[in-house]
Amino acid sequence: MGGRGRADVGIEGERGVAPAMNEMSVDAVDRQLVAALQRDGRATHEALAQAVGLSRVAARTRLLRLLDSGSVTVLGIVHPSVFGLHSCGHIGVRVAGAAAPVAAHIAGFDHAAFVSVVSGAYSLVVQLHCPDDATLAAEVNRIATLPAVIGTETAVYTEILKDNHVAPRRSTQTLDEVDLGLLRRLQADGRVSYAELAAEIDMSISAVRTRVLRLIETGTIHIGARIQPGFFGSNHLCGLGITFDEGRGAALATLAELPSVDYLAATLGRCDAICTLNSRSVDEALHDLETVRGVPGVRSVEAFNHLRVVKSLTSKSYSSAAQDAPAGLG
Repeated sequence: MGGRGRADVGIEGERGVAPAMNEMSVDAVDRQLVAALQRDGRATHEALAQAVGLSRVAARTRLLRLLDSGSVTVLGIVHPSVFGLHSCGHIGVRVAGAAAPVAAHIAGFDHAAFVSVVSGAYSLVVQLHCPDDATLAAEVNRIATLPAVIGTETAVYTEILKDNHVAPRRSTQTLDEVDLGLLRRLQADGRVSYAELAAEIDMSISAVRTRVLRLIETGTIHIGARIQPGFFGSNHLCGLGITFDEGRGAALATLAELPSVDYLAATLGRCDAICTLNSRSVDEALHDLETVRGVPGVRSVEAFNHLRVVKSLTSKSYSSAAQDAPAGLG
């Protein structure tokens, strides 16, 4: 989100425009409910009701309305390395002619975690998650040699600092196949019940609950709400390539604390960091961009607007990329 996203983005995570969101009436209570879900996507209906000052039934009704609209999803955020994806990169791509067909083609690549058509210096941007540097280099070359591509610029991620309002961690835990299966399932649906999980993996509900809570408490996964652009009027998604003077560490820490920053990664290559801003209006987008430019240590900012997100990170992206890496790249 990068490509954040973010999704998600997202990351960059789940970031596409859901038509239904323009037809929904949302209010301050909905905002409070989403904020509570961003903190804890598996919060009980009782906990959500207390957070927003409603009855359990009223809170559950609002939650289902938000989830059914497709404008709010609850997903698990996991560091790519958990699934053996240790090399990640952000590629700015310039194409001759229409960008959308090229973006759609690249979206079919197993290691493409995020693809978006943008305006600005590039025609589209791609986030790659790969098992190693050699695969990352091969995938960048695969993109660069597509017939319509006339140029690429790459930034290699060194650390993902923020994704959908949290800092995903590299797992220090020993994970078995059951843990990995739970992580993939929670990435797809962060509120899937313990009973459903238990039935799917043939394990007791109490054992599943213990494992899931351990994964959450150790920071291996964060489960939270991801909001589509346009919901609550938040429809200006802007990617940034940032370079620093001295004070890189302090500048990154300041950027990570900005509420408009949805995604942030430290990088090597064409820039020192990749950032995604999520703003509610043109005026707010300008304010957020100027705020980033004014952070001490920031030397320059290259901006590009996300016009159409063609692919964003899902659990399938993680699992298929890690397990089914293509034998030949053509």
